[in-house]
Order: sequence, then structure tokens, then C-alpha cells
Amino acid sequence: MILNIHVSRKGIRVKAIWTKMKLRWKFVCLCSLVMLVQFTFSNTYLFSNSADLVEEQGEMLVGKYVSQNKGNIENSMKSVMSAANLLLTSEDFQQYMRKYAVRFFQYDSANIDFQFDCMRTFRNIITQTGYIREIQVHLEDNTFSISRSSYSSKPNLDPILFDKVTAAPRSTVGWNSADANGVIDLYYRLPLSASGKTSGIRGWVDVIIDPDVMFQSIADLVPTADSVQMFVVDPAGEALYTNQLMTSRSVVGSGFVASVPEVDNIVIQKSNGDPIMTQSARLMDTDWLLLSIIPKENFQIDLAEYLRISFFILLIPILILALMILFLTDYLLRPLKQLVSVMSGYSENKATPQIMIERLDEFGLLANRFNKMMGKIEEQITTIRETEQQKREAEMDAFQSQIRQHFLYNTLALISWTARREKAQETERISKLFARYYRLALGKGETYTLLEKEIEMIGHYLEIQRSRFVDQMEYEMRVEAPIGGYRIIRNMLQPIVENAVEHGVLPQEKGKVLLLIREEQDYLVIRIIDDGIGAEEEVVRHINSGMSFDSDNGFSLRSIKRTLHTYYGDEAVFDFQSVIQSGSVTTIKLPKDRIT
Repeated sequence: MILNIHVSRKGIRVKAIWTKMKLRWKFVCLCSLVMLVQFTFSNTYLFSNSADLVEEQGEMLVGKYVSQNKGNIENSMKSVMSAANLLLTSEDFQQYMRKYAVRFFQYDSANIDFQFDCMRTFRNIITQTGYIREIQVHLEDNTFSISRSSYSSKPNLDPILFDKVTAAPRSTVGWNSADANGVIDLYYRLPLSASGKTSGIRGWVDVIIDPDVMFQSIADLVPTADSVQMFVVDPAGEALYTNQLMTSRSVVGSGFVASVPEVDNIVIQKSNGDPIMTQSARLMDTDWLLLSIIPKENFQIDLAEYLRISFFILLIPILILALMILFLTDYLLRPLKQLVSVMSGYSENKATPQIMIERLDEFGLLANRFNKMMGKIEEQITTIRETEQQKREAEMDAFQSQIRQHFLYNTLALISWTARREKAQETERISKLFARYYRLALGKGETYTLLEKEIEMIGHYLEIQRSRFVDQMEYEMRVEAPIGGYRIIRNMLQPIVENAVEHGVLPQEKGKVLLLIREEQDYLVIRIIDDGIGAEEEVVRHINSGMSFDSDNGFSLRSIKRTLHTYYGDEAVFDFQSVIQSGSVTTIKLPKDRIT
């Protein structure tokens, strides 16, 4: 009863204040109230949709890193599996197994015969694959261990374990992990019974991988800015590989997750009191899981911060609106005060809402049209950005795919010819040059590479060409500036050097190619100089103006120029100068702050 009387008195007091309030202030209060209600509902709606959108983006982000890394890791695993099968079926290994089966060794020792028969094949596979750290061959009496730089042989000291493994070879075949003195070894196991010619011999082969190389994509594809955490774990949640610091091997025990999510499920859970989004995917032919974790900043909006910013933004239009209403009502009502007595038969409460409704309707229509317009503009901007990004990627893909294969075939022909003539040493040298060249040229699919690696690759290319045209071509590489840490587009310089060799030096009896790198103020300057046959003025003009210039054996210099400007902007300089029978000079200037 007392409460009702108190509320009633408050209502009477508010009504009295409203009755005495001047019309202009009533307009201010009503418009402010309408704006506040409209703002509250619209922001509630926007917050709800934004939260859903941010959560969807978080799901896309965590799924993207899982799918990208899963594909790269499984490709690496396939490469190791292929190498293991190739190893077991190699003729050298099969020959040794036949000797071992009858215990008849050419050098009266299983160890020595293994070195002579199999060492080269094993190390070639380790070197070519890149993911393999060590190969272990477990036989009934011996265990052989081969890495890139070491070899060891020891007798089989645990016949019980050997009998257990060989009795059920399929129970341990495939991918496995083992704890070796606190270090996790990941390996792929194949029983000797898997290869036809050695099916009568007991034993197995363990191909031990280098996790830092096998899972390199986790470090390469996950930017630090996204705060994404990636793990390779076993079904119990024990980490087999990660680039994170851990207090224990368990991702649960280390506090990264509350529990390992089901395969392919996206789960939001709490870790150390903060929400996280997780997803896992199973790696092929294993029970290992690839686990991705993103923090709440990537899939949740801070409601308190959102409300603070929103009400601060709301305060500004309310103040502006109040000032406008005060000014307009004073201006409009000034002549109407003389008509108050005439209009005394009309209710101000009816007239005022009518005016307010009209003005609110117009304002609402304008705001609605403006919001639609801004929405369309935002959609167009997003479309344009996506189109430009796709265009850049397409141009880069086209540029990277322009490397022709004739150099590969010519080099192989040279290797074959040299092998027949010299029977070893020169062939080995050229083969190693060739292998290093293509390893650097192809890389791992990255767009950028260190300038040192690009120069090393060009050196291999020029040395191979010099070996091919020993009496016709010379080259020199002068690096007159520190280049450590500089990164450029992969294979950007090689087409220019090849153009200088193929179209400058080789058409004449003898010539020289010079690669010169130096600093000029804020630029790193790269010049490729040859004293070859040169080019006509029209060709030089077409290249420098951006017109297409392709030859049967060369690259499009126009494509290189366009790629430079796309990735380094207008600050990058590409200049081609040539004089008939005097040679050509190709100059590239890159701003140092864009290549670090």
C-alpha cells in the first residue's frame, strides 16, 4: 500500500514536470527517447548478427588451417611411404636380402656387404625425400642404421622382441611413434614380408622422419598475428609435434584444451578460463590427430566494449539533435506564438505527435535508404578486393608456371654424354649441381625465397651451362652488398639470366654473363649483363614500355616487369638496355624496406 502511494506520487510529479515543460524541450526528450529505443533494438540486432558472423569466420579460420596443414602433411607422408616402398623393392636391397637369406656374403661380413650393396641407395633416398632423418633395417642377427652423415651396425640383442614383432608384422606396420629418452620418434614401418623377393626373410624397416621438416607447413602457414595453435597429437592427447612451448606432452595437462574434440567437430570450450575454438582431423592411415586452436578474439565480440563504444557514438547525435531542435523550434514557433489564442480549440498533444510522426517517417526513410546504399557500397568494395587478390594470385601462378622444361632435358642429355665419356667424377659434379638447382627452383611452393638461395640457384644454373658450352660461355657473380635477410619472388632472376645466356651469349662464338648486386641509397640494385649479340631498339622500347615480348626459348620480360610492380609497387624499377653486337643490361631496383 505504501509502495503504491510512493509510485503514484512519482508519476504525478513527472506529469507535472512534463506539463510545465516548454514545447522545444518536449521535442528534444521525445526525439532522444525514440533514438535511444531505435538504437537499442538496432544494435541488439547488429550485435547478434555480428556475433554469428564472427563465430562463422572463426569456424572458417580454424577449419582453413586444419585443411591446409592436413593436405600438406599427408602429401609429405605419402612421399615417405613411397620412398619406403621404393627402398624395399630396389634391386640393391633385394640382392643383399638374397645373400642374407643364405648367409653367403661377398666380403664375409653382413655389415660390410650391406655397406657396399645398400648404402648408396639408402642415402640417395634420404637425400631426395628430405623428410627422412634415419632408416633402420632390423634383421634376425643384425640392425643397420643409416642417416645422411652416419652409419652403424649392431647385433640383435633382443630376440624376444624381434620374434614378437615378426610373428604379427601387420600389427605394427604403418605409422608409429616411440618415446626415446624423452624425445618422440615418428616412423613408418614396413615388414620385409611386404616385398615379394624377401618374403622368406624375417625383419622390418623403420623409416624415421624429421618432424621439423615433415610438419614445416604448421610454421609456414600459420601467421603469428592470428594466434592460432597447431598440434599433432595421438588419441590420448599426447603431443607428437608442435611449435608451442609445453609444460608437459599432454595438450590437456598443459592447459591448451579442456579435452581433445571429436574428429572433424568444431567445439568451443574453455581453457584457463578463456573460451577457445578447437577442431581436429585424422591424418591418413594413422590414429594421429591434427589439432587447431584459436583464441576468443577470433570468434567472439566483447559485449562490454561494444556497448561502451555504441553509447559513446549515440551521445554525439543526441547532442547534435538537441541543438538542432532547439534552434528550429525557436525559429518556427516564434511566429506561431501570436496564434495561440486562435488555436486554443486544438489539442497540442495531438498536433505534436502528428508533426513528430511526419518528421520521423522522413528521417527513417532517409536512414533506411542510406543504410541500403552503404551496404551495397560495402559489398562492391569487398567484391573488388577479392577480384584484385584473385588476379594477383592468378598472375603469380602464371609467372611461376612459365619455367620451361627444355633446360631439364638438355641437362639430362649432358649428364648422359658426360657419363659415357668420363665415367664418374664429372657426372657426379653435374648431377649434384642439377639436383641443388631444381631443389632451389621448385622449393616448397612458396612465393618468396631468400635472395641468397636465388643467387645460389643461378650459380648452379650458370655452372651447368658453362659445363655444357665450355668453350663458348663464361660467367661471373659479384655481390658487393650485404644481402642477408632479403627476400624476393622465387625464380624472378633466373628467367633474365637464362635470356642473357640463350639469346645473348650462345648465338655468338664466345661471351660472358655477369650478375652484379650492389646498394644504391635505399635500393638494392641487381644487374644482369652480357656481351652478346644485343637486341634492336624497337625490341628494347617494347620491353620497357610494357609491351609483350616472347621468344621461342625465353621468358616474357613483360611478365617479369608486371610481377615486380604488382608485388613491390611503383617504387620497383625494371629497365632493359641493349645495343646490337655489344650486349644487354637488365637492371632491377628493389626498395630495401619492401624485401626485408
